[in-house]
Amino acid sequence: MVMSCAFETLSTLDLTDLFDGASPQTAQVDAALLEAFDHQSGAVITGFPGADSLEQRIGDLMAFFALPDETRMEVASMHYRSENPNRYRGFFPLPEHFGWAHNEIFDFGVVMRSPAPQGHGAKTMLDEPNVWPRPEPRAGWRQDAEALLAELREIAMAVAAALVRASGQDEASFMAAFDDGNASLRILHYPPAPADFVTDEGGALSEPVDPAGRRIITRRHVDGCALSLLWQQDMGGLQYEGRDGHWRDVPAGRGRLSVHASQSLEELTGGRIKATPHRVVGHGVDRFSMGMFLEPRFDAVINHDGAGSPVTYADILRDDFASSDVYADVMA
Repeated sequence: MVMSCAFETLSTLDLTDLFDGASPQTAQVDAALLEAFDHQSGAVITGFPGADSLEQRIGDLMAFFALPDETRMEVASMHYRSENPNRYRGFFPLPEHFGWAHNEIFDFGVVMRSPAPQGHGAKTMLDEPNVWPRPEPRAGWRQDAEALLAELREIAMAVAAALVRASGQDEASFMAAFDDGNASLRILHYPPAPADFVTDEGGALSEPVDPAGRRIITRRHVDGCALSLLWQQDMGGLQYEGRDGHWRDVPAGRGRLSVHASQSLEELTGGRIKATPHRVVGHGVDRFSMGMFLEPRFDAVINHDGAGSPVTYADILRDDFASSDVYADVMA
């Protein structure tokens, strides 16, 4: 039983056999992943390629947040600097007012991926190129960031394929929705939240702290992509909500990533794999984290609306944009 002042923690799975092409244990790893998603809405994983160097590489990316304010604002979203052309990618400063999270973000996507469908309402945003700080935090920073995104995407693809196999669905047809390399990566900095900070739940202020007394600094939500890989500092703070309604702490540590399902994966699997509600609690000090989001092709059909018309991944993102102040006022 989960006590009011303590939280269960997610289990950790070693995926070494999943990435060992000669291992006879792949089916067992597939089953263990699906069981973790069924019972605790995700898992913490180790044993993936590059685990030993992960802390150093992500730590190097966080140098972005040490750049001068003006350098960062040169790549800020149009929402924050109207003369900038970028709406979807780039820097999102710390909000001036209480919102859904107390953080600042730098966001970028893969270099090459299929364009959004012609005439789509969000095409201008979805086809937007990345923007990069000048000067870079250090020589080679951009190149290393792009390489990390590509490598993390391969890990996410392997996990997604394992979940599909374990759930008895056709792997080849399912994975065809991801054949263009689409993905995004975000690095996040959470400064200490003000003592009176509460997240805004669509106009209603949520509870300021969790049952253990930690301030909630990112409200409960599910991601719109298919699968999310998250890294966080040793202090942790990320929590997953299980199907039993209990919140579980996601342990952090060297060589670890957490992985959870998002909206598109739930719908692509007909509800077999459920999207994971999650949130972040603070500890009163600076917190850094990273998210890599595995995304379907923009033209991939994710579900159908009430009239039977196809709903693409681009449609899901458009609707997400329209419901967010950060994006809605700069949609073309």
